[in-house]
Order: sequence, then structure tokens, then C-alpha cells
Amino acid sequence: MSPIIAIVAHTDKNRFDMPAVSIPTAYTQAVEKAGGIPLILPFTGNSDLLPRMAAHADGFLFPGGFDMDPAYFNEAPLPELGRVNRELDVFQVAAFETAMEMKKPVLGICRGAQLINVALGGSLFQDIASQFGEPVLDHMQKQIHFGTDHPVEITRGSRLFGMFGSGIMVNSRHHQSVKDPGAGLRITAKSPDGVVEALEHTALPIDLVQWHPELMMLGNQAMAPLFSAFVRSCKGGSAV
Repeated sequence: MSPIIAIVAHTDKNRFDMPAVSIPTAYTQAVEKAGGIPLILPFTGNSDLLPRMAAHADGFLFPGGFDMDPAYFNEAPLPELGRVNRELDVFQVAAFETAMEMKKPVLGICRGAQLINVALGGSLFQDIASQFGEPVLDHMQKQIHFGTDHPVEITRGSRLFGMFGSGIMVNSRHHQSVKDPGAGLRITAKSPDGVVEALEHTALPIDLVQWHPELMMLGNQAMAPLFSAFVRSCKGGSAV
């Protein structure tokens, strides 16, 4: 039986300038291709509703999006900080805490990875270019495309290594990244300049990637092992 994957929604303005739930269809398509059933978990300001809303989900996907409010990791905002949405942060952190209490598999992508890291007590570089030093890569590619931008080196023995081996080419569309890993997380991949590209939880089925595998899936099947492993873990099987 196909597992139900709750994709945790964002909020944005629609063409009438009204608040609306927002999820790029690339995420739902990637879940479907991997054999899962996507279900949008909509924004709510009432976190008490989340356990009932999430009750039928077999796994949770946290997508990319806005910057995280640095107040969550006890920092003042830098001038380079992008758009933030405090209400969205509160909702998505509560949704992650619900998923963790349910001990269901979680996949975090880009902002989703950063948010989960912060929810577990970690911190972020608010802006790689101004904080990281002299990165050799431009991590914030302006053009959305379905190809790749740079390699990542994967840690031997990690779940990611079981999917892809020692390295893979990925895309890059982010100006923030993990600085200090949250509790229970270990780094599983880095780009050539040392920027953290992936993490996994050592005790729970939580996997985080900084790149956008859902966009790569629109161009080819290179990221199919990631989504297939996630969907398989949501069935109660092995994650690798």
C-alpha cells in the first residue's frame, strides 16, 4: 500500500494579494514518482490541531522556501538576511515536533533542512557569502534549472552513502546553510568549499539535504534513490 507523505505547506500571496497555501508541484510529482501519495499539510495558527491533521501521514516532507528568522538561534538579523515569515516558522517547527513525536520519517529540503536543524537546537549561517569566509562556489544560483552546479562529498557509512556512494553532483540555490548541527544530527555531505550539504539523525529517520532534488527530478532520475528510499522508509522498510 502506498504511503501518504505530508508535504508541509508554505504561505504566500495569491494573485488577489490574499494569503494562500503554497507548494511547488515539483515536490508532489517527486513523491508520486517514488510511489508515495502526496498530501498537503496546510498552514494553521493553531498548533493544537496538528496531531489530528498529521494523524494519517506515514512521513513528512519539509520543502524549501523563505529564510529562517535568526531569533530562533539567538542571533540578530544581518543586512543580508532575506525574506522571513515568523508565523510560518512557528507553524513548521510545530509540525516538525509533531512528526518527531510520531517517530515518522522526515525529509527536509533546503529551508526544510535548515528549519529542522534549528528546531533541534542548531544554528545557521544567515548568509554564506558574508559569513562563511571565501567560499569557492556561488551557492545562490539565480536561474532555476533542472541540472547540477557542483559536487558534494558524502560521508562513508551514512544513509546518503548507501544511496549514492562517495559523491554526487547537485544543484545549488541557497544563501543560508547549517553552521552548528542540532542535537542528534551528524553531517553526511559537504560541498568542495566546506558548506554543509546534508545531515542525518543518528537515532530517528530524519534526513536533510541542502540542494533541491525535486527540481533535479524534473530533468532526470539522478535523485530517484533519495525519494525512493524516503518513501520506502515511510512504509516501515529500510531507509537504504
